Amino acid sequence: LPTLQVEARTLAMLQGLLHQLHAACSHLAAGTRAFPSSVQETAGHVRHGVESVQASLAGARSFQDLSGLVLAQSRGAVTRAQLSLEGLLEHVGQHTPLPWLVGPFAPALVEYPEDVPVDMSKWEGCVTVG
Repeated sequence: LPTLQVEARTLAMLQGLLHQLHAACSHLAAGTRAFPSSVQETAGHVRHGVESVQASLAGARSFQDLSGLVLAQSRGAVTRAQLSLEGLLEHVGQHTPLPWLVGPFAPALVEYPEDVPVDMSKWEGCVTVG
């Protein structure tokens, strides 16, 4: 394939990935409404960073359409988004109850009614909380 076709396909693939990432960030931002405003702002910053990269690359048909400045700004926006996500995950990990994160599918963390006997021998070796 000629170089221009490879570049066009690469850019199209990148734009598709950015679209998927933006959808995931929008979902993340909507899911943070129950968290403190700082967490909501962080999720918004991540989404904004992805949007700025999308806007920078939207009109490009080849790598020649992208200046070094646009690439550097996009790289910076992605780096800031990554750092924000890391901070968000750290906050959620430190301030969110473990059963909320893992859900009821973790047998060792499921609460049982007190009047129902539970055969704990099948959970031998599991770590229990509480």
